Amino acid sequence: MKIIKCLFLFLLMYLSNFAQDNNFLGSQTLYVKVDENYTKAPEGFTPFYINHLGRHGARYLSSSKSIDKILNELTEASERKELTPLGEELLKDVLQLKNSEEGKYGLLSQIGKDMEFGIGKRMYKNYPQVFKKNREILAEATYVKRTQESMNEFLKTFKENISEDNVKTKINEKVDPILRFFDLNLEYIEFKENGDWKTMLNSFQNRSKIYLEITNRIFKSKDMLSAKNSLKFTTDLYGLYTNQYDIGENVGLSKYFTQEELKYFWANKNLSMYLEKGPSGVGQNLPIDISFALLEDFLSTSENAIKNENIAANLRFAHAETVVPFASLLKIDFASKQTNDLNNVENIWKDYEVSPMGANIQWIFYKNEKNDILVKMLYNEKEINFPIESNMKPYYKWNDVRKYYEKVINDLKIKKYDTIVDEVKYFKTS
Repeated sequence: MKIIKCLFLFLLMYLSNFAQDNNFLGSQTLYVKVDENYTKAPEGFTPFYINHLGRHGARYLSSSKSIDKILNELTEASERKELTPLGEELLKDVLQLKNSEEGKYGLLSQIGKDMEFGIGKRMYKNYPQVFKKNREILAEATYVKRTQESMNEFLKTFKENISEDNVKTKINEKVDPILRFFDLNLEYIEFKENGDWKTMLNSFQNRSKIYLEITNRIFKSKDMLSAKNSLKFTTDLYGLYTNQYDIGENVGLSKYFTQEELKYFWANKNLSMYLEKGPSGVGQNLPIDISFALLEDFLSTSENAIKNENIAANLRFAHAETVVPFASLLKIDFASKQTNDLNNVENIWKDYEVSPMGANIQWIFYKNEKNDILVKMLYNEKEINFPIESNMKPYYKWNDVRKYYEKVINDLKIKKYDTIVDEVKYFKTS
């Protein structure tokens, strides 16, 4: 009995230390649902429809590329007796992580599955009026396996309580202008590959050579890696550090970084996402403008559900590259601020707030007996405001919300028609 008690206490200490160490994880941050006392709807209004976009849950590494490269560098150095004792320890830890990742690249971890199941379960619990008998749930995921897994986990609660015939799922093709617009717009692809943002990011990364301190602790020879390769090696190692939390496998990679170093790498990743996928600099709206097809889809599916009382929810499962620009296009305050001061980005825009694992945006629709329609928005299941006025926040008149976003779309079509809408409406496939 004493042995069991000691093992239990050890497990609690292990998990506690792992949780306390969980910081500077950026967009790999685990989704946390804080208990929320939702604002009561105005008298006479009940929920009847939900429009939803979600990022996939926590996952294994998307590929073996980064971990294999790190292992190759460490193994070669070890064979040449050029690793420090700390470097030899790192080699063992990375091998342990590699074993945990093997055969699971890109798939949801159990943590990710539980995350998506929890979001779906709470949706069903919080809005039972929406999911009445014989009302349809329309769910779609991108062609990528982890979004499909997310959809399946999310829907488990619904399939237990609703006829499976009423839960309709769809896997989108690779050509997906609604959920993978970032793959299809030619101007954006050019921007992503050759845009000025890369020079800006490189300049920001070189504000400090702190990454050399890490490689100097791992490799005996200070010129083992060039400065460029040292930055790449340590950035990839930081990626492994963040991923161990997503899969619940603490191999101890935090001991190779100081808090200052972790903050440095997080700020780099945060700025990279901000410039490449988010609000970017003042006047540089291309990364967010390309999500307008998704906004059109939100408006059209909402209108369809209002007219067709048979639809309970539209559920979409996609990626950070989908959520980040969409949140900015919606003019959500913490997701859309712009600045040209690279050093200030981390103060006004944080990737772990905008797109943690499992990030989601929900529009909850309400109506009364007169068929007046109200809508409120949840971001990661927390009530937030639309960028318009209302005397009953967080509830807004649907007509006001619809008109506001219709103007956003129309302005984009006027300004960007040749680059965004042309080429088979949204994109060119070859």
